[in-house]
Amino acid sequence: MENIKQIHQFKIKNIKPLEIGSILEGIVISKRNQELYVDLSPYGVGRLYGTFYLQCKEIAQKLNSGDQVGVKIIGLNDGYGNYEIVLSSIADTLKWQKLFDYYRRNEILEIEILDANRGGWIVEVEGVKGFIPVSQLSPEYYPRVENSNKNSIYENLKKFIGHKIQCRIIAIDPKQNKLVLSEKAVKEEIYKDILSKLMIGDILTVKVVGHSPFGLFVRFHENPSMDGLIHLSEIPEEKAVDLEKHFRIGDILQAKIIQIRQDKASFSLKNLEPDPWVIFSKNHKEKDIVKGILKEKNEIFGIVEIDKVQGLIFENLDKLEVGGIYQFIIEKLQPKEKSLILKLK
Repeated sequence: MENIKQIHQFKIKNIKPLEIGSILEGIVISKRNQELYVDLSPYGVGRLYGTFYLQCKEIAQKLNSGDQVGVKIIGLNDGYGNYEIVLSSIADTLKWQKLFDYYRRNEILEIEILDANRGGWIVEVEGVKGFIPVSQLSPEYYPRVENSNKNSIYENLKKFIGHKIQCRIIAIDPKQNKLVLSEKAVKEEIYKDILSKLMIGDILTVKVVGHSPFGLFVRFHENPSMDGLIHLSEIPEEKAVDLEKHFRIGDILQAKIIQIRQDKASFSLKNLEPDPWVIFSKNHKEKDIVKGILKEKNEIFGIVEIDKVQGLIFENLDKLEVGGIYQFIIEKLQPKEKSLILKLK
């Protein structure tokens, strides 16, 4: 019995306390003249009274003891130890509960674009208005317009009104009636998978899709569309002075990957010589037999050069002479880490 009591006390202590604006369900305890008391277990009791009762009169008059009701906390103490509350319909409370469930489960939602403004799209989920900021749009929908003209952005966004898209909820706050969604978040796992197959040093064919004060936006993957940036510092100086003159929308370029971070990639138009590690990893795999020259050795390891890539060997060093050409087996190949471990064949 004592153990059960301790568990109950532990649960109560670990419940997140209510705040102004918290929304939850309760059960009506009693109703008096322009007063209503609601059981908000395990938090305590909520009291509806005064001008707030008059505001909620239509809902309050229909309630009886034992009825369920949705409430919103507007005060933490009415002077008698009760929470101050206003009423909302169970339906309204359930809407936010559903939205919180979608958010916790990171669920993909299919919704219709109802309207647009210069900052993004307006949508509705479970009867609650939501917003998808431009920053949360994937390249497929992102309005790449010259000079980031707000009117042009708005015209571009308007084209998609009535379309259905997939999104995830990224921010929710019933206190402020706030619901923010992301369209690009649905594709982030796909982006990461695609980027995991690329390497820094890869030379890709890219298409110019936009200009900015700090460089060029280029598309390097279709289905889904993925864009990267070529910063001004990575563009030959003679062309960087006037991007629009030298690079038109739709131009096809060869660019080298110089950075991969989360779901983004950066490129360079300078030094387009392929990275030897990229070529090596495409031509060889672990367990392959390769021919290389021993460049250096000490008591612990030897350095072997194969196709402009250097690897290490730790065994049979006494059988190897510096400058000698030998056959090796690739024991471990990690091109992204520029690591190659060999053993003598």
